[in-house]
Amino acid sequence: MSDKDLSNFLKKIEQLNQIAALIKNNPSKKLSLSKCKNHDEVIRLTTAWGFDIGKRWGEY
Repeated sequence: MSDKDLSNFLKKIEQLNQIAALIKNNPSKKLSLSKCKNHDEVIRLTTAWGFDIGKRWGEY
């Protein structure tokens, strides 16, 4: 894994942890996320929340 890929991988983990904290403290966001039926819906929703988790770490 290149340094750039490692950096992007760690950034994605950080964002996923932020999303986990967000839904833990916000029942309405947790409900919205739970209603997603597939990966694309999750990506659209979390993008609307300001996160960028749609790309795999090697795709940046």
